[in-house]
Amino acid sequence: MENNWSIEQTKRLFAYAYEAAESGRGLSWAFMKTAEEARRSVNSVRNYYYSQLKMFELVPSLAEDLGIQLKGAQRDRFELFNESEIVNLVEEILIAKGKGISVRATISKLCCGDSKLGLRLQNKYRSMVSNHRDRVTKIMNDLNAKGIVYFNPYTKLLVTEREDGDNHKKLTEYIASLGADEVENVFAVMKKLFA
Repeated sequence: MENNWSIEQTKRLFAYAYEAAESGRGLSWAFMKTAEEARRSVNSVRNYYYSQLKMFELVPSLAEDLGIQLKGAQRDRFELFNESEIVNLVEEILIAKGKGISVRATISKLCCGDSKLGLRLQNKYRSMVSNHRDRVTKIMNDLNAKGIVYFNPYTKLLVTEREDGDNHKKLTEYIASLGADEVENVFAVMKKLFA
């Protein structure tokens, strides 16, 4: 299927978006209706819609010239987490996991039934664990310093006591918190030291 969109198809898509806003339906209705008519995937329609919306936001006169009404064509405003929200989220989940409560159950409690918020929290937590090991490790170190029991997502171990004197355990957890490239560097340095 050709990826080019005609002006008529674009106008139809935005007419459906307008109709969705007027009738209280979500944009997904407009995407599905357009996908069905144009024989395209819903994801393709969604991506095209947002790329065109961005262009119309930059050049509003273009939408006017095409007779496209942008009412209801607002993209959801992206809300960023502040640092304390991130720390609190990661702490809550690590502490709950330390008590045997799943990530899903913890997030469900935190979002009070708001599924959209729940998805945001889940995505942020998973992103932190996967992409920000240094920040998660700092949070774990702070919990450890306070003597709080928590679950280490890298070693998959429960940390039950303050670890001031257990250097072997500290080294193990430190290495487990590193990325693959960093681990290789640590072992290369250790080989040189003990050779």
